[in-house]
Amino acid sequence: MFHPVIYKYLLIVFVFIFLAPPAQADNKKLTLDLQRANLTDVLRLVTKFLEMNVMISPAINGEVTLHLQNVAPADALKLLLATQGLAKWRIGSVWFIAPQDELIRRKQEETKWQEARNETAPLITRVWQIKYGSAQSIANLLQDEHASLISKRGHIRIDTRTNQICVQDMSEQINKVRRLIRAFDVPVPQILIEARLVSIDNDFERELGVHFAVVTSATEADGIARSAQQVGSYSMAIAKLADSSLLDVKLSALENAGHAELISSPRLFTANQQPAAIEAGEEVPYQEVSESGGTAIAFKKAVLGLKVTPQVLPGHQVLLQLQINQDRPGSRMIQGAPTISTRQITTGVIVKSGQTIVLGGIYESSFDQGQMAIPFISRVPVIGLLFRQQKKRENKRELLIFITPTIMTQAA
Repeated sequence: MFHPVIYKYLLIVFVFIFLAPPAQADNKKLTLDLQRANLTDVLRLVTKFLEMNVMISPAINGEVTLHLQNVAPADALKLLLATQGLAKWRIGSVWFIAPQDELIRRKQEETKWQEARNETAPLITRVWQIKYGSAQSIANLLQDEHASLISKRGHIRIDTRTNQICVQDMSEQINKVRRLIRAFDVPVPQILIEARLVSIDNDFERELGVHFAVVTSATEADGIARSAQQVGSYSMAIAKLADSSLLDVKLSALENAGHAELISSPRLFTANQQPAAIEAGEEVPYQEVSESGGTAIAFKKAVLGLKVTPQVLPGHQVLLQLQINQDRPGSRMIQGAPTISTRQITTGVIVKSGQTIVLGGIYESSFDQGQMAIPFISRVPVIGLLFRQQKKRENKRELLIFITPTIMTQAA
């Protein structure tokens, strides 16, 4: 029963509640003007307004004076709990409201009861066949020292031969392990990396639709490059081909005309975030002298190396982390061994699956020397010099690297 002193105020409040239009149910405001009202009755009133299932501790007593005008019911409940030293605790769909020290005591008792139950709960053994990942890596996640899913009584075993995980633990922990394995044991996307290494006359790169932006450690190519680092004096040009469908046809035409040469066209598969490496070049032989005075032939690599690490992004896009190394024989010899001039650049490019990017900026120069002469007359002593001419022509070629990543399988 409500106290007679506050009955008329509660009646006003209930009239306010039940006359509120249904469309405004989510925006109801509470108006209370109570003097020395029973605290338990006020809590029942506010929680009823919030449509909460509550149980109020019999330890709650006392009176409260309130004057609230158009206040959200949730704010009114927070105010009551904070000012009266109370707290609420959810058990299923029911809220239990009690003094804070009582809730702390109950929580401690529940924890002790839970620990006692865990000590006597039966252990269940389950075996999982890991299909796509490593049993060892998933087991490490299960036994993480900061968030282990295995209880003190539980055990985990790994069979690396069959890639299986065996867990013995309580039913609750077994269910947690099952959810984690289901989340992590998924197919890893496979990416096909197609590369073409082409040597092309410097004046003919635009025939392929290539428009380069230069990437160095201090610049980005129109938002394409994420990062770039250099070793030595070196810059890398990078471009995306808007249409690569006729790339092979164009390359073949330039090759037939003598303006391009396809050096290599490797294709390789790699898993998501796993590196793939491509090398093209030669090994330079040199004579090595041992401590006993004997000699042997050793080799040093002088190659163009390309390391690609793809990462599948949303929207069927791929982030390519690229590392390009260009090693060339140097002109000096140190203790009989040739020096190797090394240049390296690292950059990141985001492309769509199936789109082709082009890396350039690696040039080679050669010189052709010949003679133009008028037959017979050019051979006449002294006078013949007027009818022949020495020609020296520089041929400048650029090495282009075409890379096309294609997502072959998508993780489920």
